[in-house]
Amino acid sequence: MEYGIDHWLTIWGPSTVGALFAWAIGACIGSFVQVIGERMPQGISITRPPSRCIHCGRRLAWHENLPVLGWVLCRGRCWSCGGRVPIRYPIIEFAVGVLFAIVYLESFVMDFGGSWRSFGGAFYQSQGFLLSLPAMFAVGVLLAALIAATLTDLRSYSIPLAITLVPTVVGLVAWPLQAALTTPVAIQKWPLPLPSGGATAAAIGGGLGLLLSLALTATRAWRRSFSDYEEFVRPGEVFADYPHARREMWIELRFLLPVACGLMGGWLLDRRIEWEPFLEVQAAAASLLGYFVGAGLVWVVRIAGTFWRGQEAMGLGDVHLMGAVGAVMGWVDPVTAFVVAPFPALAWVGISRLVSGKRAERIREIPYGPWLVLAQLLLMVARPAFVQVGRTLFPAFFA
Repeated sequence: MEYGIDHWLTIWGPSTVGALFAWAIGACIGSFVQVIGERMPQGISITRPPSRCIHCGRRLAWHENLPVLGWVLCRGRCWSCGGRVPIRYPIIEFAVGVLFAIVYLESFVMDFGGSWRSFGGAFYQSQGFLLSLPAMFAVGVLLAALIAATLTDLRSYSIPLAITLVPTVVGLVAWPLQAALTTPVAIQKWPLPLPSGGATAAAIGGGLGLLLSLALTATRAWRRSFSDYEEFVRPGEVFADYPHARREMWIELRFLLPVACGLMGGWLLDRRIEWEPFLEVQAAAASLLGYFVGAGLVWVVRIAGTFWRGQEAMGLGDVHLMGAVGAVMGWVDPVTAFVVAPFPALAWVGISRLVSGKRAERIREIPYGPWLVLAQLLLMVARPAFVQVGRTLFPAFFA
């Protein structure tokens, strides 16, 4: 059967417009996260001063700030001084736009049959765009945070807490709101693993324990770990030869103790009472458990590795990064990303050594955060492939 152009416009017209809109939003976010990636490591405000030429300092006009198009109109040079504008700016803007467009298409347009599942399963397609805004907003904020975390980590070997805190809070707020807007049909296709009553009670208890630890730290009743780290950093160096790493792990274990007690207490309390939590409560618990699993997994490796080596193993930025992933995407994603991340990292090391030969020491060391981000982005845009591999390797978990 042959279809006319009207038929294809009816089907793909709105989808194309939606994808272009998603790309535009992503490109704008790509421009903004580059500002974050350059200014935060330097301790400069991300809002002031406004965007300026990196060579002469002239304030950019509105059309020069247009993502991708602004660079093309200026032909990659400042109109005042003629200085070259790095091509990485439009490339990152374009790439982030493509990332947003792919997530939109996989959420609302593409139909994966059989064992293949689109982004979020069939939840977003059955829910519709407008009624999915809380969840999609959380996903968009997470994508922006992942890119910003990568840029700052590559530049300064650190991930500021502010970058990971925003998607964490947004996820914890957005998912209960999304539950309140979810239609009866879409409830059966909820994209995050919903916890049982016991797991929900454990999440609530763990959350209360976390608030207690944060309060004790904020009031300085407990000191932060590595609070004296800067005293050991030599001028011109990025890292310090810190001699008390094992001691600081006991500080972090003390911070985690109320959280662990809260998780266990909530689980035990559920065994004594009968209750059926509302979907909104389950959604909040799913986000909170995702945070605990994502952050806890990296934190366990950090603590164990530091006790073993006597040096700080993985940074707290990585802990908060995977916690943010779990708060938005649920507990499965950070676990999967953590398992996948070593493969591209090891491939990079192997290829670098193969290409450079004896000059391997000249290859710039890449922190682990960007590899975690890469693994999570691959999981988000190529989820059907990961599900298919999971069904093949671990059929019992996908029965």
